[in-house]
Amino acid sequence: MSCPNCGKPTDKESRFCGFCGSPLTPPQAAEAAEPATSDAAPADTAQEAPTEAITSAPVTASTPATPTAPTTPTAPAASAPVPDAPAASAAPVAPQNQPTQQFQTAPAAPQEQPTQQFPTAAPAAPAPQQTATNPTVAALTKPESIATMGAGLGIGLAAALVLALLGSIAFFFAGDNLEGTLSDIPGMSSVSNMLTDSGGDYNTPNILQIVITVLVMGISGSLNMTTGASGFSDYSDNGTHLCLPVGLPGIALMLGAAFGIYMLARKHAVHFKWTGVIGSGIVGLLSGLVIVVLAAALPLSAGGSYGPFSASVSLSGASFRTFFMAFVLAGLGALAGYALAQYAPDSGNVFTAGWRWAHRVRGFVRTFVEAVAMYGALFLVLGLIALIAVAASAGNVLAGVLLIPLLLPALPFILHSMASLGGISAAFSGSGSGITFTLFKLTGHFQYAWALWLCFVLFVVATLYIALRASARNMYDQYYAKWENTWKAPVAMMAFWLVVEFAFTSFAAYYDSYKVSLTVPLWYCFVAGIWMFAIEALALSFGPTVITSLPGLWRMFVGGTVQQTPQNVVDYVKACDPQFGMPKAVRTATAVPTVQMQQTMAQPASAQPAPTQPAPTQTVAPTAPVAPTASAPQPIAAPASPAPAPVAPAAPAVEQKPLSPKAKKTIMIGGIVAIAIIALGIIYGVLSSTVFSAKSVAESYVSALAGGDYDKASSIADPQIGKDQRKLLSNSVAKVDSATISNPHVDSVKTSNGTTTVAVSYTLDGTTINETLSLNKSGTRFLIFPNWQITTPLVKSVNVTVPDCAEALTVNKVAVTAKNAEKNGNVWRLRLYPGMYSIAAKSTDYISGESTTFRTGKQNESTVEVTVKATSKLESDLEGALNAKLDKCAESTKASPASCPFGYNIYDDDEYRNFAWSISKYPEINDIDLENGSFTTKSGKAKLTYEWQIGDEWKPSDTSDTFHANGSFAIKDGKVTITFDDDGYYY
Repeated sequence: MSCPNCGKPTDKESRFCGFCGSPLTPPQAAEAAEPATSDAAPADTAQEAPTEAITSAPVTASTPATPTAPTTPTAPAASAPVPDAPAASAAPVAPQNQPTQQFQTAPAAPQEQPTQQFPTAAPAAPAPQQTATNPTVAALTKPESIATMGAGLGIGLAAALVLALLGSIAFFFAGDNLEGTLSDIPGMSSVSNMLTDSGGDYNTPNILQIVITVLVMGISGSLNMTTGASGFSDYSDNGTHLCLPVGLPGIALMLGAAFGIYMLARKHAVHFKWTGVIGSGIVGLLSGLVIVVLAAALPLSAGGSYGPFSASVSLSGASFRTFFMAFVLAGLGALAGYALAQYAPDSGNVFTAGWRWAHRVRGFVRTFVEAVAMYGALFLVLGLIALIAVAASAGNVLAGVLLIPLLLPALPFILHSMASLGGISAAFSGSGSGITFTLFKLTGHFQYAWALWLCFVLFVVATLYIALRASARNMYDQYYAKWENTWKAPVAMMAFWLVVEFAFTSFAAYYDSYKVSLTVPLWYCFVAGIWMFAIEALALSFGPTVITSLPGLWRMFVGGTVQQTPQNVVDYVKACDPQFGMPKAVRTATAVPTVQMQQTMAQPASAQPAPTQPAPTQTVAPTAPVAPTASAPQPIAAPASPAPAPVAPAAPAVEQKPLSPKAKKTIMIGGIVAIAIIALGIIYGVLSSTVFSAKSVAESYVSALAGGDYDKASSIADPQIGKDQRKLLSNSVAKVDSATISNPHVDSVKTSNGTTTVAVSYTLDGTTINETLSLNKSGTRFLIFPNWQITTPLVKSVNVTVPDCAEALTVNKVAVTAKNAEKNGNVWRLRLYPGMYSIAAKSTDYISGESTTFRTGKQNESTVEVTVKATSKLESDLEGALNAKLDKCAESTKASPASCPFGYNIYDDDEYRNFAWSISKYPEINDIDLENGSFTTKSGKAKLTYEWQIGDEWKPSDTSDTFHANGSFAIKDGKVTITFDDDGYYY
């Protein structure tokens, strides 16, 4: 059979045409159908759960109900004709006996009508004849179109800058960490002081430069590094480039442009074709120019000079890639805004419009959109969890949160690739090497590979869910439920991932001929296509069986069905695009008349010939539809033929409201804002000089030390030592009585050459001690207040001489090992905050340590020697180890056992044989030296039996050897081992 509307061939089981979307009502059913009234079935009427076989049946509810068992298809009741549709006598009206289809409709082929019969605006006063202009140019130059483009441009750039500002906070923290790292290097902590005190000068980037740089990185622009030096060796380099994937600033640019465009394009009824397409290009062009100009005017720069020597570095985002990516992102966002304003105008904003459009589209487009949305939501959550978990394991959750604007959406896409049997490729072009990490390669080599396998399981579950939703959709719209359509969604997904690999997952750095890159491999687009084909195949094969066998889960899959497009939206789309829904042949045939009609409509009313028929009282062009109500949409008769649309179908006129209350409100708000600004200025000044001052930071620091809150003190001022060496800078060390300082006080604050010096004092063991803290400004806090950093923390050191037999020390009852110290031989260097400390070797089964008190701040008392005593168990176990060692030596069959304290000298090995040793007297331990780990013994005796040759006979003989078994010992893991000294042997 063929479609009665467009004439294209269709399947017998289809209820709607796959080309124009018109309903395929059987003729006998159409004749028997009666006009539909307001007695249509309510939207919330639910059908029974699906059975074994299900046929397509359109429903009028916005959310499809559960399909029923197969029945003989019947034609839906026809609705009454539109009462206010203009009727032209020259063109007969076809019978209006077809209901509004469940899916988006398309008009029938237009019939020939005289140009005069198209309704126009009311006749105006006679005006001079004007030359007709191009309709597209006229539409683009209208104030409404210019305002729409301006809204998209302004909101898009503002949203991108806000996200870039949030991302800039991470760079402030990175700068603080870098400063702390450099301070670990001897002498580096005072580099800035050395430069400024010696007449040097240096400059650092400001907040605007950082924000613009983050903005360029967020839109995946190219950052070019330029370095230079003079004085010691003239040097310059501009061959370093850095490219990051699109981040949240780029997403904000795109969504902001779409939001602004939709807001005004819907209000002013701006056409998508061609006004919207060209307007999108203009928005993208201006966005690219604005961002490139900002990047050129505010490069990230730093440098310094000292006498004849100088060095500088600059990071600029002014490049063609920056312009191109801004153009593409803003242009695509604007294009989406224009499209949704025309095809989903019944929403309050672009986000709900996108949601409704996604639920109304059919076929592979719906499958593709649904897969991207569900996969994106799943891996966005998993990516955020992974980012926070990694940051928490590194001890800085806040830094991980602040990196979100730069790592999203790259991290979810990379995680998606890894969890769906893809990978991540790292390449090094300079060395000609590269590697691809996959789920199978990381298994067994990565401790968190189990987490990736968990992501794979979740991905498979999501894939099955998407397939079942597509299967439920096919039950209602069987036209696309064919195997010949299964290639479309995979191809769309492959194209999507090609874009993602280039723009959203590619990290690259270039230097001269070297390139380092990290991205999802190119071949993954084929893997994504295979997964998409699996969804289509499951939806056509096993999906219907699963759905019918699990009726209780039907509501989980019903959301995958297509929702009805309201008739007012269809009418609005037809008014904007008369060729909407027509087959390609019909579009081509009507292209020229449509242009002619638009040119005729653009002429002044006085220049048009008078119509031969009476003009209708109402215009055919529908107004912009409003959001649908909660009630179920009622069937409305489809128009006989599409009415030609005016050049710009306008939304209903809005009544002008009096401006007086608004003006008063504006003045009131302006006054409040002015007062608030003044108050905020005063508050800012007070807070900057008190809470956020250098003195306040110093007071907080010494107060934390006096209160024993060493963890807080370490957060205020980085101790500038390794993580393992910070064990004695914890709160547990301060729990001992009289361990901390007391009476902390800030004496004075001085600033010289950009460095602030704070003099503090405190009391320790009855003695007043004076200290000096140096502070520098490092970025800002809350974006406006100065962030003071202490560059000279009050971290002291003590050298402890530790015996070799001691494996650990106790400092104020906190156990420390050599890992927590800087070890040099048997001297351990410990880092401490000012205070009193009781230091002793940790007692074990073999040794007992004696405590020694140490106080920081005393001159010539920075070294402590701990003493230990041997326990009876050490003597017993040492003697047991000695006897076992001697027994081992006695097992030797040689005259002089190697590394043993006894032996027998012979002159000719051929004359002696069958040596056998035995210990006749074990030596006793005489002395144990714990500091050196050595021991001495009394004498012992070993007996030797052997045979010696006399002539041709072998005769047995024996002898004995008296010896001392002196040596050294070591205690490790609770066990004693000994080694004999060579100088203790004699025979």
